[in-house]
Amino acid sequence: MTGALRDQDGGVVAGARVEALDAAGRTVGQDRSAADGTFALSTPARPAALRIRADNSDPVRIVVPPDGPVTAVVARNRAADRVPSPADVAALPAGSIAELGSVIPYRVALPGLLGDRYLDRAHGVTTVEGLPFYRRGDGSDVSSLLPSHAAGALTAGDALDAPYYGDRGGAGIVDAQLFDRADTARATDRDASLVLGRGTAVLGATSWDPDGTRRVVAGRAATMIGPVQTSLVALTGDVPGAHYDGIGADLRGATPMLGFHLAAAATRDVDDGATPYAGSVVSLVADAAGHGPNALRVRARWRDDRGGENGLASDHRDAALVLGTQRGAEGATRIEAAVALTYGSDAGYTPAPQHALAIVPSLSIDAPLAPRWTFHAGAGGSTIGTPGVAIARASLGEAGLAYDDHARLHVDLLAYAEGDLAPVATTRGFAAQLGWEFAPRLSLRAWSLRDGDTAQTTYQPYYGAAQQVAATRLIRRDVVWLTWDAPARIDLLLRAGALEGNVRIPLGPRYTLTVGSARRLVTGVRELTVGLTGR
Repeated sequence: MTGALRDQDGGVVAGARVEALDAAGRTVGQDRSAADGTFALSTPARPAALRIRADNSDPVRIVVPPDGPVTAVVARNRAADRVPSPADVAALPAGSIAELGSVIPYRVALPGLLGDRYLDRAHGVTTVEGLPFYRRGDGSDVSSLLPSHAAGALTAGDALDAPYYGDRGGAGIVDAQLFDRADTARATDRDASLVLGRGTAVLGATSWDPDGTRRVVAGRAATMIGPVQTSLVALTGDVPGAHYDGIGADLRGATPMLGFHLAAAATRDVDDGATPYAGSVVSLVADAAGHGPNALRVRARWRDDRGGENGLASDHRDAALVLGTQRGAEGATRIEAAVALTYGSDAGYTPAPQHALAIVPSLSIDAPLAPRWTFHAGAGGSTIGTPGVAIARASLGEAGLAYDDHARLHVDLLAYAEGDLAPVATTRGFAAQLGWEFAPRLSLRAWSLRDGDTAQTTYQPYYGAAQQVAATRLIRRDVVWLTWDAPARIDLLLRAGALEGNVRIPLGPRYTLTVGSARRLVTGVRELTVGLTGR
């Protein structure tokens, strides 16, 4: 007998234990669901019921129909998701990448910036479908580039992944995915989006913001060429005073010995504001990795980042050869290690061009102390491109303790310290995160950060004037997120001292009424959103 497991949002449930029971309740067969959620049971006769146990969910018992495959829905604990799922992204009341990313534990969002724990002054990597749009010359990134709710899902990488990514990776990595989404159609008084197709798809999205209208049109073509999975993504968009374009290609495949991945991306953006700016980024990545949890991984990467402002040109190149591995099975001590031989060059940021060659290491250990307790320690380095400083170095050390009952509760505590050169600085901080489903369908997610570093708030007293410093303050961040997930979904957030909320009420199997209120990150203005979504 075959079947498949899905969660309440339609996502696959992998690694769940599936037991076949006869009429007397005895176990007559068992299996674990595969990576795609499927399972297969061999039993003396068709079982009467299935008992399903998956991490972060209550046990499920279902009656088996007389014939055919079985599809079972396993309600997962939402509080177990550190990165918001597509259903979470659709339910958040504010929808820029920075506003969506700020609910990920320890991600500090500022206007135009999104970074892990304010490392590297929050100048993290923010991409769209893997395409890099950040500009090294002025330090801005894509966190406020897309229309609201144009992104349907997020993926996040840790600061210790910096050797694999390179420049700016030391402040974490967040990628906005346009086509993986809960809502294929959305129309509100503040924004609208529509996706046509699945593997090959087209997206159009727009939002009406206080500073102007944002638009994006994107397309994705995906197909199999023999054993190789190929994907091509292209997009073009407008924000107030600027235009941007990007294209990327991705190839993935496997041989009996290893898997491989090739990716290429090119982006450009033109700003016609008071300070004209034009920038472009080109990147190439090649990966090869053996199969299994203890295999080696090799990456070669190269990036060229160019900009021009008021007739002044700047150019940054960064390349590396990276060797990494992961050791240890699930439930045992796991070690992840990487080392990159990196090269960087800058021209135009300082009076004379600069070049540097460095070895960038990363090491993390997760060791179980007891059935529900895990100790974590990590250390790593990165090359960072702080605006105004050509090539700088940074190092990060962290240690933490986590408790996870694999059902309803997850807690972790983390202490960290970052040191960087040019300018020389050291910052230390503490953070804590809680995920708790304290009642069925009622989940609480919260995190708090206390950092010894400071952030400056600036303002422009009049058009064309230089930026002035309004305040300098220690980094203090708190997010509290409460979700009621029944047929109607209610989300309440306390973020940056402001209360936000959203309600999604089903109008049949395919349509939903959505009503939300949020204080926007860039303007500080509270907005009310009312509209409809469709699946």
